[in-house]
Amino acid sequence: MIITPIQVHQSEQAKNVILSGFLERFGFIDHALNPDIHDISSEYDGTQHHFFVGKENENIICTGAIRKKSEDTYEIVRMSVLAPYRKRGLGRIMLENLQDKARSLGARRLVLETNKQWADAITFYKNNGFTYMEEDEVSCYFEKEIPL
Repeated sequence: MIITPIQVHQSEQAKNVILSGFLERFGFIDHALNPDIHDISSEYDGTQHHFFVGKENENIICTGAIRKKSEDTYEIVRMSVLAPYRKRGLGRIMLENLQDKARSLGARRLVLETNKQWADAITFYKNNGFTYMEEDEVSCYFEKEIPL
């Protein structure tokens, strides 16, 4: 898999990767809940927020992004791997790429949230060094300190 910053012409394909994961998990898609993916190239313009795609044979098979929350904190968002490509370590590779990018931008802490019914996602983040912080009715929240 080759990971690159998203290009404008890849936005629709990346959006479809994300939405396919939602459809698989929930059985439906509520487009109102995900306004940031309607115009990925504007929302993630590479200044404060950065969006990456993982490609194999020019097909986008994996996505991930970081959003600046404060001077030293970035949020991991839009992690998705197409179903046929899971269990190959691609999510871990994307997560490492996001962490490295955040570190290069001065981050010392990463945060993220995931649906609390996504047991595999929760296990994935715990296995990759994230610490469970809290939960609400829908989500679990995690953080990870980035060493200097």
